Amino acid sequence: MLVVGTSLSLGHATGGQADVPLWGDLGARELELVLVESFHGGVHWRMCVPGESSGPDLGQGEEVSIGPAGGVRLTQPCTSSAAGVLQLSGALDAEGARRVLLIPPGEGGSVRMGSTPDCHLFWRGKAPESHVELTVREEDGALTLHLKCAEGLRTPGGKIETHWAGPFPPSERVEVHLGDPDSTSPPCALCLSPGSHPTIDRGPS
Repeated sequence: MLVVGTSLSLGHATGGQADVPLWGDLGARELELVLVESFHGGVHWRMCVPGESSGPDLGQGEEVSIGPAGGVRLTQPCTSSAAGVLQLSGALDAEGARRVLLIPPGEGGSVRMGSTPDCHLFWRGKAPESHVELTVREEDGALTLHLKCAEGLRTPGGKIETHWAGPFPPSERVEVHLGDPDSTSPPCALCLSPGSHPTIDRGPS
């Protein structure tokens, strides 16, 4: 699941209010995910209990129990990006997803796909340093998803480009093939589908 924002709530899917809707027995616990900037820590996601903004950070790299069904673990694999990865454990899932990408709008929230440890998603290109970059930007009052790959990107029926852009969230399922189609590497495609729950928070106006 891909969620865009800077202040996101995590809680019961049945309530219809959570930005990250979870299915499973959470008990009464809900959490907030807030993007903050500190002098020593830089820009990072802060997981906390609603209403306890001055409390300690929860689970940055550690699993936090969120109820009888399981827990959540928050990491930021790339030090130069504010994008985070929320890993769900136990019987918890977010509309079927076990991993949630937390992406603030703009270049600072770039998601890296590649085979190095600083990548958010795994993808193997021609070389170990090959990677795909995903960002979501606000343009003309709307959000646009951008993909960049020096080895090439291609939609079905389209020509090979190094950059592809489309509306976020997408209005229908889009399949983007990653890398050179003539390469001997196994083919790989990124499939983007609209969620059934709103997952956009533009932050304070």
